[in-house]
Amino acid sequence: MWRLRRADGVLGLAVVAAGALLAVLSTDIPVNLGVQTLSARFFPQLLALFLAASGLALIVSPDSRTVSGVVRALLERRRLLLAVATAVYFLAFRYVDFRVGTFAFMALSMWLLGSRNWMELIGVALAVSIGAYVLFRHGFNVLLPIWV
Repeated sequence: MWRLRRADGVLGLAVVAAGALLAVLSTDIPVNLGVQTLSARFFPQLLALFLAASGLALIVSPDSRTVSGVVRALLERRRLLLAVATAVYFLAFRYVDFRVGTFAFMALSMWLLGSRNWMELIGVALAVSIGAYVLFRHGFNVLLPIWV
């Protein structure tokens, strides 16, 4: 029988709860009905759905690792630094040019995850930042913070 002592089950419950919280909080985002683009609620609600589905997947098929083993792994220095970098990226999002912030975040994330090839770091970060900007700005007509 499945027990909540398994790390994936506990994490799955937390992810489902985070998805539910995001879904509830995103309903407070104002919507401009006169605009023919995706509403400001669309991506937060899509993320909430993804979080809930991911959490349910973890609950349905948990791994056998213990919670303490997973917590030890999460507290590794590079993982903590990646979490801090992600938080800084999200908190600074509206104040930093999207292309510059995304480039810096991607390059730092790849470096923290073990990439040491400078051409790869610069090339992938540049491609992702420009590609995401073009997709969201011109494909989805989403206004992004830019300086120029």
